[in-house]
Amino acid sequence: MNKAQKINIRAIVSMLLFFLIIILFLTAVGLQILDDIIDSEIMISQYQNPENQPPKIFEDLQHIIKAIHILAGYIFCGLSIIHIIKNWKTLKAYFKNNMIKK
Repeated sequence: MNKAQKINIRAIVSMLLFFLIIILFLTAVGLQILDDIIDSEIMISQYQNPENQPPKIFEDLQHIIKAIHILAGYIFCGLSIIHIIKNWKTLKAYFKNNMIKK
């Protein structure tokens, strides 16, 4: 395999980190919205009829989004470590140059 065909691991890891941060943001917002919906549904159902329960679909959806959020967080942490390892020379040179200037 020549250089043109070689897979650039640094670029792949960086792109995956970018997509994962978007997924983490969206799932965090989704969890907050669902939490508000579930709380409001519980309050409404308690005042109308104490035996009436809110729709279970919101709780199921919340569990699915929470699982996606946790899994994406673990993958993000692992890829962050790989990202630091792959960019160690660049980081080292950056900090070395900035420390000399001060």
